[in-house]
Amino acid sequence: MYNCPVCGFDKLHRPPKNHAICPCCGTEFDYHDCTVGHLELRKRWISNGADWHSSVTPSPPGWNQLEQLWRAGLVSLDVQPPAPNKTTVRV
Repeated sequence: MYNCPVCGFDKLHRPPKNHAICPCCGTEFDYHDCTVGHLELRKRWISNGADWHSSVTPSPPGWNQLEQLWRAGLVSLDVQPPAPNKTTVRV
């Protein structure tokens, strides 16, 4: 299995190149990332809701995009006072 450098999805069946498409964020490698970097693509995915992209491949059971990004080391999580229940994402 391979990891998506944009969203951290760790179950890609092919390396992220040669027009493989990540079912999670929808990045088509060697197309979307030709003129835009992975960080910018990640920011766009997150700002658009970080929803599961594929309508053919279902998301894994219990899938959580924030946890996925964090496990991949692609974002940091900070709790910002005075609202301790509010979580912000830093890319």
